[in-house]
Amino acid sequence: MPPDKDVRPRESDEARRRIIEEYAAELRELIRKLRQKLKS
Repeated sequence: MPPDKDVRPRESDEARRRIIEEYAAELRELIRKLRQKLKS
């Protein structure tokens, strides 16, 4: 581990993580809807 590294992630890192998680959740929902359409 690098010395004197801030343990707490920077705000930009946290914002990026949140955006990625929201995008992934939207993709999961889209995939779920497409699967339902293909079944019917």
